Amino acid sequence: MSAACTKLPERNLDVLRAVAVLCVVADHVAIAASPPGNLAWAWVGRAGVLIFFVHTALVLMGSLERSGGVRSGWIATFYIRRAWRIYPLAVATILLVTVVGMSEHTPHIGYPSLFRPPDDATLLSNLLLVQNLTAHRDVLGVLWTLPIEMQMYLALPLCFIVARRSVYGVLLLILAGTAGALAWRAQIPVPGLWRLTMLAFVPCFMGGVLAYALIRRRPTPRLSAKFTLVAVGLLMAAFFLVRARYESFAPQWAFCLTLGVIIANSREMASSVLARAGHVIAKYSYGIYLLHLPALWIALVACAGAPHLLQWLIFVVVLVALPWTAFHLIERPGIALARRLVLQRMPQQTPVGAP
Repeated sequence: MSAACTKLPERNLDVLRAVAVLCVVADHVAIAASPPGNLAWAWVGRAGVLIFFVHTALVLMGSLERSGGVRSGWIATFYIRRAWRIYPLAVATILLVTVVGMSEHTPHIGYPSLFRPPDDATLLSNLLLVQNLTAHRDVLGVLWTLPIEMQMYLALPLCFIVARRSVYGVLLLILAGTAGALAWRAQIPVPGLWRLTMLAFVPCFMGGVLAYALIRRRPTPRLSAKFTLVAVGLLMAAFFLVRARYESFAPQWAFCLTLGVIIANSREMASSVLARAGHVIAKYSYGIYLLHLPALWIALVACAGAPHLLQWLIFVVVLVALPWTAFHLIERPGIALARRLVLQRMPQQTPVGAP
C-alpha cells in the first residue's frame, strides 16, 4: 500500500457540506415562515444532519491519516484539535443565547418567542456538550448533534485503524454499530444505556468510515461529478419518499451508508463556480449551523415590529455577518491555538495535518 496520504475528493466534500448546512437552514426557515406545528420540511433538516455525520467521519479519517496515524501521541493530537475546533464557538453561542434570552426553538414570524432560562446544571451540561448524558435540554435546538459528534470522536481512532487495513473490518464495525443502535432502540435493561443516544447514530458515522476505506482501495472512481450530483439528488428524493420520522432509524442508516458508497465511487469535480461556492459555504458552515437560529431570532423576534420583507432581509444579512465574524474571531484563533499546542507536543519534523 502506498505511503502517500489518501486523496479525498475535496471539492465534492465542500459541496456536500454546503448542501448539508443549507438543508438545515432551509428546514428552519420553512418552520419560521409557517405557523407552529408545521414540520413538512423536517426531513430536509434531518437529511442535512445525516450528511454532516458522513462528511465529518470521512474528513476526520483523512485528518487522522495526515497526523501520522501510528506515531506516538496521535490520538491525543486528534482530541486536542477536535476540542479546539468544536468548543470555542459552541461555548460562545450558548452564552450568547443565554445572555440575550433566545428561545431554544425556531421562532415563527408573527408569533411570540418564549425564553426558558437554563438552570446551572442545564447550562453546564450544554457548555460541556454532554446534555444527552445528563438528560438536560438543549439551550438551542441545533446543539443536539454536538454531544453525539463529540462522543463519536472517542471511537474514530479505532475506526481509522480498522479502515486503513480492511473494508471487511469496516463492515464488521457497521454490524457491531448497528447491533449497539438496535440495543439502544430496544431499551434493553442495561443501567445508563438510555443516556447513550449517540449509539443510534453510529451507523450514520460509519458511512464516512466506509467511504474512506473504499477510497483507499479504489484509486480510480467510476462516477462522474455530474452523475454524483444526480445520485445524491436521487438519494435525497428516496429519503423524502420514505418520509422517515425522527424515531425511524433504519432509513437514516441506509441513507448514510449509501451516501458513503456514492462518495467513494465519485470522481472529483473540476474547479467551477459550484465548487468555489461550495468551498466558501463549507468554510463558514459550522458558524452557519450554530448561528442561523440566532439570526432568525434577531430578525423575527428582536425586529418583530419591522415589515416581514425587511425582517427576512435582516435575516440574510445577519446570517452572513455572524458566521463570518465568528470564524475570524473565534474559530480561526481556536484552530491556530490547537496547531501550536500540537506542535509543542510533537517533534518538529512530525507532519501535522489541518483540522
